[in-house]
Amino acid sequence: MKIAVYTIALNEAANAERWANSAVDADYRIVADTGSTDDTVERLTAAGVTVYRIAVRPWRFDDARNTAMALIPPDVDVCCTMDMDRFLEPGWRPKLEAVWAPETTALYCQTVYRSSVDDPAPLRSWPAKNFHHRWRYRFRRPVHEALVFSGETEVAASSSDIVMVEVQDLAKPTRSSYLPLMEVAHREDPDDSQICFWLGRDLMWANQHERAVPLLERYLALPTSKWAEERSEAMRYIARMQRQERLTWLDKARMEAPHRREIWLDLAEEFHGRADWLNLFWAATNGIEKTHRTGSYLDDANCWGFRLYDLGAIASWRLNAMDRAVEWGRAALELDTRNQRLKDNLDFFIRRKEELRAGA
Repeated sequence: MKIAVYTIALNEAANAERWANSAVDADYRIVADTGSTDDTVERLTAAGVTVYRIAVRPWRFDDARNTAMALIPPDVDVCCTMDMDRFLEPGWRPKLEAVWAPETTALYCQTVYRSSVDDPAPLRSWPAKNFHHRWRYRFRRPVHEALVFSGETEVAASSSDIVMVEVQDLAKPTRSSYLPLMEVAHREDPDDSQICFWLGRDLMWANQHERAVPLLERYLALPTSKWAEERSEAMRYIARMQRQERLTWLDKARMEAPHRREIWLDLAEEFHGRADWLNLFWAATNGIEKTHRTGSYLDDANCWGFRLYDLGAIASWRLNAMDRAVEWGRAALELDTRNQRLKDNLDFFIRRKEELRAGA
């Protein structure tokens, strides 16, 4: 079996050696540089990587990636597409050779997102189709490009033992080009549900709510929109932008994916704003009971902080359930020990509990 690891690159000097070293067990390491002005090319070349300088105008990620794929030698059996901000954990090649069968055309490995190279704690993880056969594959979409199979039957395997780590450089300005490229992608395929979702989300972030809401509603109506986690996220976004219908959309999101803590926190915040203490207690209770993240890219780390316990403690106090107020107030403080308001609240809940006990 011959294996090639390939990608595109632009000003990736900070990641070049790490990428090259993690892929050193491959027969070929190929990078299509799209115009770096730093020493990315020199660093990769020094590490033994074959680098081609290419130009793509107008810019599209799929054209660039397909060009890089075309530069892979024809004797390669398996290709691995791996962005420069990613790296393979050691031992990946024998694991790949063990699981790749003659009829296999693609393989999903485990992709793990970390905050830094030195911090091994995974923030989230998901299976991704990063290995594929040399032929009958190409990338589609100018952004958020998808690897698609052009043959009759795709035979996909998976291995959670093969791990690709991503440490995204959030300082890079790459995402600034995403919105116009998503506009192109939506024009090319208006029924692409993923692009509808991502374009609607980016328009929301850009405060273009009058365009974002119809796109997200279109996403929800498309027959290919089937993933409950993503559908619920679209409903959360619409709730943010349509204040008058916020509770309606949050309730739809709850029914779509009740296992997501994110939805319960949104509901809790809404009920807190309405001073609806009984429903706030209900939302906080349900949210706190959700102890597992979904592991998808939609997980929101903020939902696993102190806030649900904080809101639940406030609801408990308002309902005179002081044992629960103290319990949740203490849990909130343990998650944010420097928060003076949480300290003051907990002291108040404890005093109130003692007063009620003394009065009884």
